[in-house]
Amino acid sequence: MDYKKSFEINEKLHKLIPGGSHTYSKGEDQFPYNSPRVMSHAKGAYTWDVDGNKFIDWAMGNRVFILGHAFDDVDDAVIKAMKNGTNYTRPGILEYETADYLINEHFKNKFDMIKFGKNGSDVTTAAVKLARAYTGRKYILACGTHPFFSIHDWFIGSTNMNSGTLDSERAYTIKFIYNDRDSVEKAFEQYRNQIAAVILEPVKNDSLYMNATDEDFHLETINGKDNSASNNFLQYLREKTIKEGSVLIFDEMISGMRFDLRGAHNLYGIYPDLSTFGKSISNGYSCSFLVGKKDIMELGGLHHKKERVFLLSQTHGSETIGFAATLATIKACKKYNVSSHVWNLGKKLKDNFNNLLSQESMDKNFKIIGFDANPQIICIKENGEFWPELHTFFHDILINEGIFIPWITITYSHTEKELKVTMDAIEKALKILKPIIKNNEVEKLLVGNPVKPVFRKYN
Repeated sequence: MDYKKSFEINEKLHKLIPGGSHTYSKGEDQFPYNSPRVMSHAKGAYTWDVDGNKFIDWAMGNRVFILGHAFDDVDDAVIKAMKNGTNYTRPGILEYETADYLINEHFKNKFDMIKFGKNGSDVTTAAVKLARAYTGRKYILACGTHPFFSIHDWFIGSTNMNSGTLDSERAYTIKFIYNDRDSVEKAFEQYRNQIAAVILEPVKNDSLYMNATDEDFHLETINGKDNSASNNFLQYLREKTIKEGSVLIFDEMISGMRFDLRGAHNLYGIYPDLSTFGKSISNGYSCSFLVGKKDIMELGGLHHKKERVFLLSQTHGSETIGFAATLATIKACKKYNVSSHVWNLGKKLKDNFNNLLSQESMDKNFKIIGFDANPQIICIKENGEFWPELHTFFHDILINEGIFIPWITITYSHTEKELKVTMDAIEKALKILKPIIKNNEVEKLLVGNPVKPVFRKYN
């Protein structure tokens, strides 16, 4: 494909914007050299770059769509809200209607109160602040195998990319390993009566592996630990945090809407004290929210006599577009039974991929992991280590075939048609790579640099 205009604009972007992008996972170091750098528009399951190249889009931004690009049900609701004004001097009626619908109808009173934000980092940090205020404790026990919770220092300070954060801030975020009860027990023993909250994604993948190509995945192998909600781990955490007097926080940015419209907590029947949602809840528009128990949430309100918590107070926090989009998205998902569609198409994608691997005898270097609702393709060496050069080469071929699948976000707009075209492209990629792998020429023939992990100390 011709990327001439894309490359030219990308050069100019880097002179204007650090990293050439406002999201690290969209940076040029996360994709093959021969790939689009700048996109122009999108509709349904497709996206186009500035050179006019068309792609089936399985990435969907940073997993921010559940219905598809520019979905009419949502866009129509947004346009209607826009014409009534986008921000007011006092709370708007749509703010009330969205909160009332989510708490009383959508979550069916499993949570008591809600606070809106514009992105995931806002509300996860707000949850952490509430937990500290509620418990009077400082330490946050975060899942070390779920690699992204917030752009703010309490979390970023605990990563390799911690330049600009304070040592004093870093000290208060400690890590545990998913499904490893011993790591949780040791943390509570070492920091007895000091852990304010445990924060994690309730469920992610059902494999030992995690990918490298965005903040939601690590370039690591999680040695010896399954990353699914097995062995009653979530129930264990629920009981443990109650016993220890700590707040349990579920980050449902990815699992919310995708595993279950109400979140994975509803799927498993394990209810946290606080839970955060974002990404696909508003089908590409900017909205996030924190929900939780009244005795904790109310600390950010006016009707109590305890110390006040400056929870979330954002100029655009009550902007009407996000509310309209969220309401329309959730209602459309229920109308079209989107959860069932996502799970069913995901299963077919996984089955077809595994059939191709068997057909080409390439299951030593390629795997598709994860639940049917949230699958992920990984490229590995025969010893099980992530293989960044093969990953890059594989996606280089797919992109040239018009398939954008650095991660997989199944939406209502993805159909059997897109699945077949994608599988044909994957079959072609496997046939091209098979002799290259056999002849140990992956690194030699790869054009450009391999993808790199987002959280690294130096470029």
